[in-house]
Amino acid sequence: PIEMGWPLPAPRCPFTSALQPDEALLGRRPHARHMDQGLTAATPGGRGFRSRRMEPIECRDVLVQNALFTGDLEAVQKHFTESAAVNLIIESKGDELRWTSQKFGLWSLTYEQELTTPLHITAGRGYLDCLQHLLLRGAAVDLAPGGTTALHEACAAARTDCARLLLSFGADPTSVSEAGHQPLHLCKSPASIQCAKLLLQYGASVNSPTEEEEDTALHVAARHGLEEHVQLFLSHGAGLEAKNEEGQTPLNAACAQAHPVDAERVGCLASSPEQPMTCPLPCLAAWL
Repeated sequence: PIEMGWPLPAPRCPFTSALQPDEALLGRRPHARHMDQGLTAATPGGRGFRSRRMEPIECRDVLVQNALFTGDLEAVQKHFTESAAVNLIIESKGDELRWTSQKFGLWSLTYEQELTTPLHITAGRGYLDCLQHLLLRGAAVDLAPGGTTALHEACAAARTDCARLLLSFGADPTSVSEAGHQPLHLCKSPASIQCAKLLLQYGASVNSPTEEEEDTALHVAARHGLEEHVQLFLSHGAGLEAKNEEGQTPLNAACAQAHPVDAERVGCLASSPEQPMTCPLPCLAAWL
């Protein structure tokens, strides 16, 4: 993890309950190295500045968190004024269960805690007005305390308007998450096609692989049976012969999935004469 080394004291904040300096988070979280990422206030066109109120601090104020998670614009405007700290770090319950040790040597399954920010919360839930307010107050657009940026969250949830707004404020379309994914790799649903188009428009690389699986965006789209995504990526020069860590091409990835398709209307490569496979993406095979 990087050393924060803030030259300025922790910012003053108008919230009513516990707000702790972010030093308590460092060394306790595997994604702490992302804490300093993008700590420049975003402005349209990517220009920015750094100020005292931008230093990340932990927020435990229930009222602030409720305003963010419910998309209450009036409350968000009340809490995030021009003089308020905007880069709050919020510890929230994740989706994954893990074993944790309790008192007396007992173990129990609990939800893993994750670090998030106001930008992540509003972008991932599609609260466009709240997101815009935070960005105009100088929120760091690429801050990633939990290992992903707000743009990752918006694209994963297919929030096109939020992704567009983040990109217009300078969000990096090629930022790599802790898991090794760029935002384009998270466009995994049919509704995310517009997010994918925006990312490519703003400079995302269609052939960049994920860090561990070495999947390109075409691998991901083919595996999920996203024909419109496949057409888009191919039109932007996606490599048909690119192989991932398992040696699969995008066509192999498409054929390996058990998508419910009409076998009579599609055709694909067969792994062997004894085990023919049907491909859910005839458009992919047509490019060969």
